[in-house]
Amino acid sequence: MIELIDFSEDMFDFILESNNINKPQVGFLKNERLELLLNIANYCKVAKFNDEFAGFLLCLPEDKEYDSPNYQWVSKRYSNFVYIDRISVLPKFQNEKIGSALYTDLIYFSALEGYDSILCEVNIMPPNPGSIRFHKRFDFEECGSQFTEGGTLESYDYSVEVQFLKRDLK
Repeated sequence: MIELIDFSEDMFDFILESNNINKPQVGFLKNERLELLLNIANYCKVAKFNDEFAGFLLCLPEDKEYDSPNYQWVSKRYSNFVYIDRISVLPKFQNEKIGSALYTDLIYFSALEGYDSILCEVNIMPPNPGSIRFHKRFDFEECGSQFTEGGTLESYDYSVEVQFLKRDLK
C-alpha cells in the first residue's frame, strides 16, 4: 500500500539519501542545498510503501531565489507554474507505482491551487528514456532543451543536456 505524507523534519535524512542514491538522474545534494530547497518548496511529499519510506517529490513555485539554470530557464518563459525540482524512488521500490502516486497527487494539488502548468526537465544526456516515457503517460509535452557544461553546478561534475517538459492544467 502507498501512503503519501507531507514532509516533516524527521524525513530529512531519508530525502537526502534517496536523492543521492539516484545520481545522475537526480542531481547530487548536500545538506545545505536540501535545506534551501525545502525552505522554498511549495510541495514536498514522501511516499511510504508498506510502511517503509520509498520515495519523495519536491516542487517549487515561481519567483524563488534559486540558482538552478533549469529553474531559471523555466522562470524566464512561464508564470503561475509548479516546477518539479526532483523526484526520487529508491531502487527496491521502483515499478511499484510510487512515482505515479506522487504525480497524481501533485496534479491534483496544482489544479486545486490554481496553477496553470507543471514543468520539469529530464536528462537526455546522460539519457533517461524511462523518465521521458513516464512523463508522456502524464501528458507532459516537450517545450525546450538546455545544455549545461560540466563543473558549472556543484551537483553535476559532468555535462548535462535536459529536455524540458510541460503539463498544462487549464
